[in-house]
Amino acid sequence: MNIVAYNSTFRDACIAIFESNIPAFFAPEEKALFTDWLDNHTATGYYVVEQDGGILACGGIFYFPAKQVAVLTWGMVHADHHRQGIGKLFTRYRLELLQKQHPEALCRIETSQHTKAFYEGLGFVAKEVVKDGFGKGLDKWEMEKTL
Repeated sequence: MNIVAYNSTFRDACIAIFESNIPAFFAPEEKALFTDWLDNHTATGYYVVEQDGGILACGGIFYFPAKQVAVLTWGMVHADHHRQGIGKLFTRYRLELLQKQHPEALCRIETSQHTKAFYEGLGFVAKEVVKDGFGKGLDKWEMEKTL
């Protein structure tokens, strides 16, 4: 498995990863937001996990210097590869990047009730829950941890 910086040749594979996670982990209406992210916000800090020529996962990091807040952005593993340790490995990789680049930062993530336990296992603590915050049946869990 290799983790490499995102470029536009990975766009379709990332969209396929997103679509594989609808409706369990993403609401259909979020696809436009994700596509916009890929097209306009991935110049730095967005990555893919490659294996045997295929893209298994994608996700990024973003830093707000004025607030000293870092965020994990649009992280996901293709549904065919869930529960194989890829998500944990990839999330730890991104957290280590943030720790090296911004050790003073508070790290935040917005996730759903379906993945909040995964992030709790990585040290994140829930700060707020918004019922149906991502769409009907997908609550938004705002979580954070100190790097």
